[in-house]
Amino acid sequence: MGQKAKYFVYGIIGLAIFGLIYNLFVNPVNFFKSILMMLGFAVVIGVVIYYLFVGRHKGGQDSNYRKALKQSRKKYGKNTVPFTKQNGPSKIQRTTKKSSHLTVIKGNKK
Repeated sequence: MGQKAKYFVYGIIGLAIFGLIYNLFVNPVNFFKSILMMLGFAVVIGVVIYYLFVGRHKGGQDSNYRKALKQSRKKYGKNTVPFTKQNGPSKIQRTTKKSSHLTVIKGNKK
């Protein structure tokens, strides 16, 4: 960038700062109103850009899982248990073997 262009950009930035300070002291209501409107437009544009570029590409395996869960619910009803992630290694619980409720009757074999 040339020396003249550099001074020109600094001059424009200086005039903008002077105009903001002047508006702040002369008409503060309109100043804050315009600042809030600029922030509002920036938020709206940010949400639209986020939806267009990031929101659509989100999904992947999660959306495939939701589709499979939907099909499963159609087929088997709504009593399906969703998949849960375990944070650590699963603990194996030892259970004592209960005695059978059947009894053996000894008979005479010939």
